[in-house]
Amino acid sequence: MWLMINVNGYTFASGKEKFEAALIDGNRIAAVGSKDELMLQYGTQAETVNLDGATVIPGLVDSHAHLAETGKQFMQLNLSSVRSKAELLNLIRTHAATLPSAAWVIGGGWDENRFVDRGLPTLEQLDEAAGGRPLLLKRICHHAYMANTQALSRAGLSLYPADPNDGRYGRDESGRFNGVVYENASIPIQNAVPSWSPAQWKDALRIAMNQALASGLTSVHSDDTRSFGNFSDTWHAYRSLMDTEGLRLGIHELVDWSLLDEAISAGPDLPQEDDWLELGAAKLFADGAFGGRTALLQEPYTDSPDWYGTAMYDDEELYRRVRYAHERGVPAAIHAIGDAALDMALTAIERAPRIKRRDRIVHAQMIRPDLVQRMRSLGSQLALDIQPRFVCSDFPWVVERVGSARAKSVCAWRTMQDAGLHLCGGSDSPIEPLQPLFGIHAAVTRRDAYASDGGYAMEQAYSPEEAIHLFSHGAVFATGKEQVKGTIAPGKLADFTVLDRDIVHPADVNDIRDAQVLHTIVGGEFAYSRNRHENQWSTA
Repeated sequence: MWLMINVNGYTFASGKEKFEAALIDGNRIAAVGSKDELMLQYGTQAETVNLDGATVIPGLVDSHAHLAETGKQFMQLNLSSVRSKAELLNLIRTHAATLPSAAWVIGGGWDENRFVDRGLPTLEQLDEAAGGRPLLLKRICHHAYMANTQALSRAGLSLYPADPNDGRYGRDESGRFNGVVYENASIPIQNAVPSWSPAQWKDALRIAMNQALASGLTSVHSDDTRSFGNFSDTWHAYRSLMDTEGLRLGIHELVDWSLLDEAISAGPDLPQEDDWLELGAAKLFADGAFGGRTALLQEPYTDSPDWYGTAMYDDEELYRRVRYAHERGVPAAIHAIGDAALDMALTAIERAPRIKRRDRIVHAQMIRPDLVQRMRSLGSQLALDIQPRFVCSDFPWVVERVGSARAKSVCAWRTMQDAGLHLCGGSDSPIEPLQPLFGIHAAVTRRDAYASDGGYAMEQAYSPEEAIHLFSHGAVFATGKEQVKGTIAPGKLADFTVLDRDIVHPADVNDIRDAQVLHTIVGGEFAYSRNRHENQWSTA
């Protein structure tokens, strides 16, 4: 039993906003109150930890991330900072030169909308930069790729490949492949890349979990089973990192729908769920993303008038998959960015048999008034998993994609909250930074963290307190565990994020961005302390 004192604490629980001290007994909060009150009652019984005025808030939670892919990004060619086609090609050349002649050049994070020249390399340029090696590079959204001639050859594809129903190949005027691949057209190429071993994926998880703790996260809802290729190896990797190596980070693991049967059948033979590891929803995709024009829209793209985007399934197939999950007691988590995709996802959820656990829409990036009303009708059955940093990455170029009128319905979080919908906040890392303070800052400012100009559509902005709620109670609500954690109150898990400054009532809005994580306390244990773990996340 121990007592934290001298804190600038915010409970985020109704009825008692501030506190100066908290008593932790095991992995639970035993009492919250004033320093004098708790010292008088417990000062002789409990070890005292003086936090010297640090700000303490409920443990932050990321409602949507890909920890395995986040760790992998640190182990491969990272293109997230590239700002021109020339810089991209130079990085490919430099990295390729370090590899054996037959090795794949693998990486990702590129976003051509941030390039000063806004163009992509030609197929011939990709071939030259890779030096005869096969190349596959994911776009930042993970819904488009660059590949070269050698990659298609390894996949058994010609330079005139047929498009699948759930993807397409970029082409020049003659119909020849131009180096860009969209959605599931990438699968034959991905299948040709040598698979990572479970041990390599475990290494990636270790890196990402340590990074999460250093960022102030106490829990993450992660989507990793597609990376591992199966559920059992994913579960065993997390259990080993937690139970053997002592990594203390809560994981709510979503399972790809294709692996749902394996997850259910393997359950009795696997180490069981506990406060730190639990099985989440079945992950499904209704569409793609705005960047590659694969988000599914009701009306065509403004900058491509004959194109509506890409549906991953037709209406009946998506409904069948949601119903299949519900019949097994598992909720659905459906990726839907375009308004037509959101329409499909809601229809599937509305038609499927009701279950106790909550479904979620992942992203819900473009809305319409009729869709807001339908989401409202679903009440507490539905959580909306939003990514505040998307406004930094997608504006202003998304206006070119969908036009100024529809752009007002993109990232319209205030509209959804005011309608009484249940929102939670995530990063979608590695697509956006894992750091939750960046997400909270984006929800408040609606601009890039270091931009000097004003935010986009500020009428949709959140207050700091509302934004923190997204990444705490809101994220916990999506899992149905709001009675267990998400606020600071007696009986709840002792999960705290400890910061060097006040971000609930910041003196300056950029204090949210600049705040330093001093401690991440998970289940009553100091899982991260800045003075003891500096740079730990970057090493195996």
